[in-house]
Amino acid sequence: MDSEKISAKSSLITAELEEQLCGVLGKLTGEAHLVCVVDLSDKASVEMAELARHLTGLSDKLTCQFYEPQEAEEALPELDVSLLPATAIYRQGKYTGIAFHGVTGGKEMNSLVLALYNVAGPGQEMDKRVEKKLRKLARKSEMKIFVSLSCHHCAKQVIACQQMAAVSEMVEARMIDARLYPHLAEQYKIERIPMTVINEDEVLLGVKTIEQMYDILKP
Repeated sequence: MDSEKISAKSSLITAELEEQLCGVLGKLTGEAHLVCVVDLSDKASVEMAELARHLTGLSDKLTCQFYEPQEAEEALPELDVSLLPATAIYRQGKYTGIAFHGVTGGKEMNSLVLALYNVAGPGQEMDKRVEKKLRKLARKSEMKIFVSLSCHHCAKQVIACQQMAAVSEMVEARMIDARLYPHLAEQYKIERIPMTVINEDEVLLGVKTIEQMYDILKP
């Protein structure tokens, strides 16, 4: 997809917010790559594409690439592109297990920025004992974190799950804006958020610690 079709400025990033973002992104020590699968006839996809382009333009450590759904199905088999917009973070050409389905505005802006910070480095601090345990995980696990952009607690849960994914190749953590996908709200009987579904068989309500979630992921 030609990125020139997408505005380099996002209405979600004000001048004040841009200044704050530059401060955080200026601390990046490594690189991260955003992959965005979007349908430019869809408002949410356009908003997310503009946000990704604006955000990655604030640091020379960040890059982004845009795909149409059909193109992504062939080029990115590791991603679920059935829920658009789909935005994933890659490191050194490899999917990190961190993805967002929806527009990361509102409270979820922090989730996206901290995910980039954790992938590119230096990253948020984590208890060394817990980090060591995460690196030893041998079983693949997927976490779907259902959120609302107006929720004051959802971002905390997304950030914790995605911090785990940034550390362990065995963990996939996907933020899903429940409002955009009503069929999933019905399928998973979502009544409270954040709601985290682990490996399709464990449901957590509210915000949990990384250690609490590790206890479920471990063999």
